[in-house]
Amino acid sequence: MKTSVVIFLSVIALTSCQSKPTNLEDTPGGDTYGFLPPPVWNASMQNLKQDMLTLEPFIFDKARFIDPANHEFLSKEIHKLAVESKNVKHDPVILTKDPTVRFVAEQFADELQKADENFKAGWPDYTRWQLAKVTSFCLECHTRIRQGPEFNPRDTARPFLNTLPVAEQIEFRIAFRQFNLAYGLALKNLQQIQSSTMVHEDADRIARLALLVSVQHMQDIEKTKKIIQAIERNSTLPLYLKKTNKLWKKSVAVWNPNEVFNQLPAIRNLISTRVSEIEDMRAIPALLRLLTEGQNRSELGESLFLTGESYESLNKISMMSLHENYYESCVRKAPRTKWAQLCFDKLSNSVALSYSGSGGTRIPRDIKNRMEELQKVIQRPVIE
Repeated sequence: MKTSVVIFLSVIALTSCQSKPTNLEDTPGGDTYGFLPPPVWNASMQNLKQDMLTLEPFIFDKARFIDPANHEFLSKEIHKLAVESKNVKHDPVILTKDPTVRFVAEQFADELQKADENFKAGWPDYTRWQLAKVTSFCLECHTRIRQGPEFNPRDTARPFLNTLPVAEQIEFRIAFRQFNLAYGLALKNLQQIQSSTMVHEDADRIARLALLVSVQHMQDIEKTKKIIQAIERNSTLPLYLKKTNKLWKKSVAVWNPNEVFNQLPAIRNLISTRVSEIEDMRAIPALLRLLTEGQNRSELGESLFLTGESYESLNKISMMSLHENYYESCVRKAPRTKWAQLCFDKLSNSVALSYSGSGGTRIPRDIKNRMEELQKVIQRPVIE
């Protein structure tokens, strides 16, 4: 079910983004957080959209995707998508301000190239999963900032949405920047959810998604308190969630809504005194804004390290997290600094965990090659 939801969210997000100005969501104080908004869609992104619209019926239908009768057609369309991904152009201003855009764009194209190769090699199931994975990069860019693209309302009202589990519906609303709807749905379910199997399966995720909205996206302490109160008052929720909720309550108790995090030392202190994930949710918007400002190499390295670390701590909440990109960007942008080595170590641990199972750790050769190349970047002399 999870893979289907990834595919659904990713395809709809990519195909729904319109050539409109970005939608701004300011804080109560008038500040905006995060990277600069993406420009209106250029021809290359419009072509990507059309390619995905063509592939969408097949990605949703596994039987059609693996049907030999469709192999030639899909091979042609997937190859076309892979080629088009290399032609995506970004605003030069954004490439300057956002140190991860170029890297993510390159990884997006690389993954599609691999999907093209894997489909031709006879691995349709894996290719189908890869197509969902790469488009989730687009989702991440839509949701990590307070400034984001507008979506066609028709696409966010698809009948399929109502068939999803509640947690998936909430994540869908977050992906489309419908934060009020996401928050309301989460709060209602935490207040009304009754003892059943879904309590143990979904209540924890619903609670964390609710906090993701109220803390990171809305930056609203009062809405966050309502989430915590709802968990406290619902006696049917599992004990482990009640215990975790006490940590969230402690985090909120020291949350000063008037405190401004516009300097690295303040953000560093917030994260170092972490009580729960709430500190990471508060830090991320400030870090993303800081990354758009002028920093020396060491400051940039630390900012990227802290951003990756905070995103990694939120991995179990949502599918949309690219912490490894921040670690890798840290190595490349701040080589020969202590942050480069720290980021490399974090990245190495994350990669090893991703490819570990009951049979041990088996890291693919191309990933090993990339890690070896990154190690050399750290050792390479820095040319100022």
